[in-house]
Amino acid sequence: MLSEAARLAVGVLVVLVPGLAILLAVGLRERLWLAGLSAPLTMGFVLVVSLFTGVTGLHFGLLTVLIALVVVLVLAGGARLLIRRGRPSTEPAEVTDERLRELTGRTGRFAQVIGALIALAGVGLGVRMWHKGLGSWATPAQEHDTVTHAVLTAYTHFTGHAAPWQVLPIDVVNDTVIQYYPPGFTDIAALLTDIFGDTMMAINLTTVVFTVIVLPLSVAAFTAAVLRHGRVGRGWVELAAGVSALVAVQLYRPAIAFAHDGGVLPNAAALALTPGLVAVMLVIGKRHWGRAVLIGVAMAGAFNLHPSALTSIAFTTVAAMLGLLVTRHGRLAFVRSLLPLVLAAVVTVVLLVPSVLALLRLGGGTVSDAPANIRGVPIGDAFALLAKLPYGGYFDPAGTLGQLALGVLGLVGVVFAVLSRRAWTLVTAWVFWAAVVVTFHNSPNAGFGAMIGRYYYRVASRIDSHLYLLIPSLVGVTFAVIGLVLVSGKLRNPIPVRARPTIAFALTVVLLGALTVTTFRDYMNTAAYSLSQRYAAPQFVRYSDQDDAAAKWLKDHAAPGETILNNANDGSTLLYVDYDLPIVNIVPDGHSPIKENEQLLAQFNTFPGNPQVQEILRRKNVRWVYVDTVAPTVGTDGRHWSGEWSFDLAPGLSDLAGLPGLTKTFTSGSVSVYRLDLPPRPPTQG
Repeated sequence: MLSEAARLAVGVLVVLVPGLAILLAVGLRERLWLAGLSAPLTMGFVLVVSLFTGVTGLHFGLLTVLIALVVVLVLAGGARLLIRRGRPSTEPAEVTDERLRELTGRTGRFAQVIGALIALAGVGLGVRMWHKGLGSWATPAQEHDTVTHAVLTAYTHFTGHAAPWQVLPIDVVNDTVIQYYPPGFTDIAALLTDIFGDTMMAINLTTVVFTVIVLPLSVAAFTAAVLRHGRVGRGWVELAAGVSALVAVQLYRPAIAFAHDGGVLPNAAALALTPGLVAVMLVIGKRHWGRAVLIGVAMAGAFNLHPSALTSIAFTTVAAMLGLLVTRHGRLAFVRSLLPLVLAAVVTVVLLVPSVLALLRLGGGTVSDAPANIRGVPIGDAFALLAKLPYGGYFDPAGTLGQLALGVLGLVGVVFAVLSRRAWTLVTAWVFWAAVVVTFHNSPNAGFGAMIGRYYYRVASRIDSHLYLLIPSLVGVTFAVIGLVLVSGKLRNPIPVRARPTIAFALTVVLLGALTVTTFRDYMNTAAYSLSQRYAAPQFVRYSDQDDAAAKWLKDHAAPGETILNNANDGSTLLYVDYDLPIVNIVPDGHSPIKENEQLLAQFNTFPGNPQVQEILRRKNVRWVYVDTVAPTVGTDGRHWSGEWSFDLAPGLSDLAGLPGLTKTFTSGSVSVYRLDLPPRPPTQG
């Protein structure tokens, strides 16, 4: 049996290796591109494979993906050889400002090693934090959105259906009534399920890899891109990128907040890709057509994770590129990047046609007019949020707790970036998202912030997360600027010039070490505690040992073709997720486009005297009924068939004792399984 560390390593390989291998096959060796584009390109590759299997009818799975990867690598390598024949390399040279000290020789290598070690320390701390909060990679999440993720992952694992128009089936028994749900996250989780045979573990590993591996790499790439345009020398770039990676794992948003409040895991994963994709678009150069194609594929992959990723990346990129216009060097880079970015956009649009058509046909409406989930606050309080960074949500409803140190460090970073005049792209990106956050919290349903918030359900946590993603780079730039000041020849101090880089490195390590063992440690403990409320020590229980026992019992007793009536708001979806048993409902709030399913949830207990309900049960071949009398409360959309704003135990599954034809055959705690034997259908009148 693999250890927890080995399982995580497999997750890292699945998420990073396909994209990394493609980048290496086409000849890309720049660390910025490898860090920022590997995971997004994997997602784009998975999307392309899912489109191919969806059209051809092939089974989407680990073997298919591996074969496809080999084919792509061979084609990419061959194309590279043909293109390079007789052509000089167009690899861009590192551009630095002669007035800034570039760290070369042993000093430069030492700076790069320190940056890498700082980043690795951040990854290690992040893994420890998540494992502490989860208890085990196999611990099921109790939130309502993860019900959908688990069912969809299992569906792709069992059926091999992964294309955008093939998921999500509301009826897993007959694979019918498809509604669009972005499949990128669950496609990756399905590949891990192929390996481990455990859907819950696969979902958790996918979440952790995006949070503690992909996000640090992504913000490190963005920091490097910002400093490259600031014409900062090598060594300092790597050091700042390492600092950014360490800071990234401290962020409560997006991943930890989303896992705690609803389990919105695909959105968190998509946001983790955003800084890296912005980074590569900031540094793409003239005639980089091949790189533009790769970016386009990666952008489509990010959309496949969560459609809002496209607006997040577009808004941030445009805002950052405005910073290029401040300097002559930046304006030149801006002009050189335009045509390649147009090509990238074209590739993205082409690859997204099937997804957009599926979204329009199957999506069931729009969220653009959703009302905000918060009330407005005075403008002063809205500005205060930039420093306080409150936890908020269900974890901190009063907003009394916050990551003040990170907020203050971020604001200090803005000041340092402006004064140094070396990070204008970061400044303009921060100004844009700060304006969005402040105006949204001040006026959630009208104004600039509300207009941008339309793309994010007008949910505060989703909007605020974009500002959080810039904080690691702001802190990284702060440390780089401090180092540059210390080694500047203009600084009057008795320290020999050759020794100044060492002093700068030592100061970086000491300051980061002090922050890590004090403030950052508190943040990580709080984050682990927040995660434990949904995993290791849940405040409410949807999946329990009782559900597992009932699922195992039904696996041994339900005959092929016999359907199980259930309430998806309890742990009954384990029947399908773990054992591929046919269940009627998969939507936690009881809402379903299949009106017969809603009728059963509302009226099943009337079946003895209700011919219409009996007919539905016969048509669906319902022979078993799964009931958990203790189900969590989940909010509804206000248009619920029950007329209520919350949902827990379905009314039709209550008061079942003594109903004719219904026999209790298994009980474990609050979970009961009933055998249903309907009376014979009355003879037709001749």
